[in-house]
Amino acid sequence: MLHPQRVLPALKGNGLRQLRKLSGLKARPKAPVLGQSIDSVISRHAGLCRHLGELLPADFSLVEMEACEAGPGDCLATAALVLGLGARHVDLVELEPPVVNLKQNDVLKALHDQGFPVALDLIQELPQVALNTDKVGYHTTFMDNFVADRKYALVYSLCVGEHVENLETFFASCYRATKPGGINLHMIDLGGHGQFEDPVPPLDFQTYPDWLYGMMFPPFHRATRRFLGDYLRVIEKAGFIVEKLHRLREADAAYLQSIRPKLRNAARAVPLTELALIEFAVTLRRPGGIKDWCAIQGSNL
Repeated sequence: MLHPQRVLPALKGNGLRQLRKLSGLKARPKAPVLGQSIDSVISRHAGLCRHLGELLPADFSLVEMEACEAGPGDCLATAALVLGLGARHVDLVELEPPVVNLKQNDVLKALHDQGFPVALDLIQELPQVALNTDKVGYHTTFMDNFVADRKYALVYSLCVGEHVENLETFFASCYRATKPGGINLHMIDLGGHGQFEDPVPPLDFQTYPDWLYGMMFPPFHRATRRFLGDYLRVIEKAGFIVEKLHRLREADAAYLQSIRPKLRNAARAVPLTELALIEFAVTLRRPGGIKDWCAIQGSNL
């Protein structure tokens, strides 16, 4: 199902990207959300904070714990929420350099005024505007390459997993970084991105053959077009226990029936109940905590 008005800009954008690479020019640092109006930024970051707050288990405490966010982009709000919930330190793992300015502070203050328990000391304004390194660490790399051993009570990502090219190395790194008994939260958007976001229906981007989709969106600049089963297989292989699957958004049944014959072969083979899932989150646990000790003791009684 071609959308020429969407395809042509994507092809042009990738062409310019390749020319820039060939010329040796570095891409400008990106601030895709923070560059919008402050009202848009607040709305977007409030949504992320709301999701994270709802996904955290009711019996899970962050007090005096360390946490890690994979791929925060230019968002500091969710890190501020984790700190506001009691964590003593958050490490941010993001390939792009940090976006630190007074607009970030204005966003955090607005979220605080809305009732989100965000910490307001992530950014220090004097002697210059910078991250408060007592509270936040920043690591400019992919999560796949980040090395931390059994450090964090919480590792999380929001709308990042759909862009990860190597799921095995990503979740292996998340597992290694998590304390035994610690949890992971990953929210993943399986719908179209960029040129294929709303109002384009969510599975239309799954109709394009791989060769054309690859010309439009090369690796590391795309939604990877995977499905729930692809993630669950890798997650379990990494060693995690899936505590809960949250089905956040699903495609309309009539749309599914109409679009399925037009899908690429790999998508057409996916069961309808899985194909319908456009956005989901998983709560994962690394075994080895008190729950597992109690289970073992109980089985020995």
